[in-house]
Amino acid sequence: MDIQSLPWYAQLLVFLVIGGILFGIFYMLHYSDNQVTIERLDKQIDAVEREIKRAEQKEAQLPRIREDIREKEKVLEDLKEVLPEEKEISQILRKVQSIISGARLRIQKWTTQPDRRKQVYVEMPISIVLDGNYHNLALFFDQLSRLKKIFTVNNLSIKPMSRMTSAFSITASFTASTYTYRERVSKKTRKKKM
Repeated sequence: MDIQSLPWYAQLLVFLVIGGILFGIFYMLHYSDNQVTIERLDKQIDAVEREIKRAEQKEAQLPRIREDIREKEKVLEDLKEVLPEEKEISQILRKVQSIISGARLRIQKWTTQPDRRKQVYVEMPISIVLDGNYHNLALFFDQLSRLKKIFTVNNLSIKPMSRMTSAFSITASFTASTYTYRERVSKKTRKKKM
């Protein structure tokens, strides 16, 4: 069959059919695959744009977060002033013993108890029994409260002595506790120590 012998409208129809088939093949092989790829990439672009927006929002909050961190670090430094370091404990205990002597009290018992580890600090309790009089005991507690470092007194019990004198009329027993700041040891620091 000769295409040139066909009437012009049949030739046009054959040309359109062949063109349609070629276009269909092109569309199926090249364009539709690219369309799927384009749709997948559009979804990825949308996801990345959402992630960028979230990151920009977080970045906008960054100055406020840094300021919060600076404030928290300042509070922590202030707290470290009141919470002694481990190396200061012996001199603080000597200071307490000096206050006891200065208040003219007699140490009957001084027993350190096991440390109580908390999340941020370590409590170091000491069981103390003192002999003296009310005035000197009050003077001791007043001086103890003026220490820069934190000291707490618990389980206070005051009893009269069986043989009283003007200097020694009572026996006071209590638990005094001081606290130290507990540095958090990171995993990296632990590995370096090993």
